[in-house]
Amino acid sequence: MSHAQVNVVVHMVWGTRHRTPSLPPSLDLQLEALLAALAREAKCSLLLAGIASDHVHTLVRVGATASLADVARRMKGGSAYALNERAFAARTVRWQNGYWAESVGPADIEPLVCYLRRQRAHHDDSHPAELWQLATT
Repeated sequence: MSHAQVNVVVHMVWGTRHRTPSLPPSLDLQLEALLAALAREAKCSLLLAGIASDHVHTLVRVGATASLADVARRMKGGSAYALNERAFAARTVRWQNGYWAESVGPADIEPLVCYLRRQRAHHDDSHPAELWQLATT
């Protein structure tokens, strides 16, 4: 499929198991680098990761031959394995089952990038639950 041109961007979100706050800010750079490498392995590109203490938002350009389920599996499983194997985190990182995803149109990318960059500040007890939080347990 070398002649395929695909411009599919997806916003994917998943949380830590039981929403345990196991992602300290000191882990952000390592986790984003891991997610970028894992996305490349799945023939995709990570545009941005927005990380909070108990969940991760990713903005991924999906490759022409990529399966969204495979991308999520690789990014979740691979990142937990690497973080725990390399002892980057003070506590074991485990992800909840499943993920939330939606396609993103070109006009929505810039506002979403701004939102993802503010994850740590945005997610505190003063904000109501979002759609992705209600869809997963």
